[in-house]
Amino acid sequence: MSEVKPSHDERQHSVDDAVARDMATSDASTVDATTASLDRSTYQLIRDRLRNHANDLRQRMDRLNQLRREVFGSIPTKLLATERITTANNCVAQDIVSIGNQFLFGYNVHVGLRSETKLADVFVAYCEQEGHFREVPLDLLDDSRFQYDFQQLYKYYKHTRFTKFHLVGPFLYFVFQVGKSFNDLKSFKFQIDVDQLKYIDNRSDHEVKFPPQHDFDWIRAHRDQHRHGTHPPVSIEDRVFVETVGGDLTIKVEDNTDDGFGVYREPVDDADQTLDDAEIYYSVCGNLILLKIRPYKELSYRYFVFCEKIQHVHRLDDIAEACVSLPGDHGLIFSSGYILQSGELKRFDNNLSHLIFEKRIAAHNAEDFLYVFFQPESCHYVLLSYNMIEQSVLTPLLCDGFSTFDDGRRICFRADPSPQKHHALQVWQTPYLGPDVPQAEVTDAFIYKIGNREIVRAMAECAELIQLVGRDDSYSNLYIDLAKRANDIADAYFWLGDPQAFDLKSAVLEIQQAATAAINEFDKVVSIRASTTRQFDNISANARKAIDDSRRGPFREINDYVNHLATLRSVRGKIISLRELRYIDLSAVDDLEQAVAEQTDLVSKDCVNFLLTENSMRSYVETVDLQHQSIDEMQTVAECRKLDEQLLVVARDLEMLIDIVSNLKIDDATKRTDIIDNVSSIFANLN
Repeated sequence: MSEVKPSHDERQHSVDDAVARDMATSDASTVDATTASLDRSTYQLIRDRLRNHANDLRQRMDRLNQLRREVFGSIPTKLLATERITTANNCVAQDIVSIGNQFLFGYNVHVGLRSETKLADVFVAYCEQEGHFREVPLDLLDDSRFQYDFQQLYKYYKHTRFTKFHLVGPFLYFVFQVGKSFNDLKSFKFQIDVDQLKYIDNRSDHEVKFPPQHDFDWIRAHRDQHRHGTHPPVSIEDRVFVETVGGDLTIKVEDNTDDGFGVYREPVDDADQTLDDAEIYYSVCGNLILLKIRPYKELSYRYFVFCEKIQHVHRLDDIAEACVSLPGDHGLIFSSGYILQSGELKRFDNNLSHLIFEKRIAAHNAEDFLYVFFQPESCHYVLLSYNMIEQSVLTPLLCDGFSTFDDGRRICFRADPSPQKHHALQVWQTPYLGPDVPQAEVTDAFIYKIGNREIVRAMAECAELIQLVGRDDSYSNLYIDLAKRANDIADAYFWLGDPQAFDLKSAVLEIQQAATAAINEFDKVVSIRASTTRQFDNISANARKAIDDSRRGPFREINDYVNHLATLRSVRGKIISLRELRYIDLSAVDDLEQAVAEQTDLVSKDCVNFLLTENSMRSYVETVDLQHQSIDEMQTVAECRKLDEQLLVVARDLEMLIDIVSNLKIDDATKRTDIIDNVSSIFANLN
């Protein structure tokens, strides 16, 4: 029988060979390395080509947009000035409204011991003179019937206070709160006649109302949509699945009743409820599915938006009060943000709640839309201006009152809660012009014949195409959507390829061709990613099991430590091999390797402590003695080979112990020496 004694290098090679064999047993990729490299280059080339075509389209759009602004005129939104007005009394500013070239300023003042409230105690008129606002007589309200009705209102309602100006078409309502809530109101109705007001009556309170707060319908889920199983969900158009059993509210993307996992979950108050106990409403808005859910025994509904393209769920309780559609079916907007069909969500922290939607104002440039939200109790406004081409909202404007002149200038203010005589007004330039305001246009230009709205609509669709190119390929059906959207754009606008419109069509068709080529290549990428994911999941499961087993033990003898350490080392070798796989999440691999390494260190330290105890190596001593005694009984070469394999196993275990002791910091060097001497003596006996 050959001598077993290995040198240090040989012992290290034996350990490395063992790790290599463990790595070799892991699931190998089914894709040949050369082919995989070629596939990756092809796919990356197509991705780069798409980005280049998108950049080209963006440059052409910028040139077309610049020309469009020159032809049709363009008014940016910017702050022009801050003016101050002075009222006769200390008052709390309430609202403002423009009438021709004047504006009415409404406020509330404490009249003290006076017996009556006059018009001048609630309203004041201003007109711009030499770039500043000057007070003018209240000729706009010089109507005897209105003045009489005004006096009667304050005479018979003790707590009357002016609340807001309410515009509906050509009619203006002066709204007063006469009770404890905003709904306890009285109003005076006027008709706006250019720059004059014509009093109608004081019997139109029922006309002061707001538009529908949701421009979509909530549909209640019915029994036919229920699925049966261990974790029974409710099917929402077979596109998303919801269940409230098992102690949590879960939203899934698969019709799976075997487990309670999904893309989103949060706890419910009553963990014992069944599927029938919850109220579930939904509404489908393109790629966005809105959910309104009230679990059993809960007082409030929970609101969610499921983005089908990215399979992500957002909890958005702000849509409870008001949520309306963006133009062009771009998505949805609410008082504190907006969400697009692509799944992009933007939220603003305005510290306001319970706002209602008041109106939408479209600018003449066909690209800007102003959404006005109103807080009835505090009378605050939130103004959100959405741009169709950029598909974004400007910084929200919070104010206590605002009004826009026909020339696009907007006056707004923030009221001080304490009565003041001096009030600051901000003057903004905006694109929201009056309907009769003429604009400087170049009528002989080619794009003038096409029309501003048509060009804006085409540019908005091209901008959406560019955004799709920039999406990660985890976006569902990305390249199919790109190819279809590009083809639709190219077919929808006859002028798109004209050189005078900078030939956007050629860039759009280049994107369409590249996206079509990417479809087949992406199928290969998906296959490789799926294989990588399977391998990672398998090795990750083995690693977690090895960590859990090593934590639970039991550890009664040295072999227990050696076996767990060998398993952890083997798993770590497999984890290291994952780095060679394509599309692997390296950060996840790092986290997994770190977890295994940390557990290995803990077990190694415990192993050293065990080795310092008396008779800790007894099992190896007895094993080697038994193997030594069996030599004389060997009859065949096969038996010798079997014994030789057993000796190699013991040698590897002993080598691992030496490696552990050598790499760990032990304060007492004599103890380290004692352990190594004990292992070496067993090696000598083994040899």
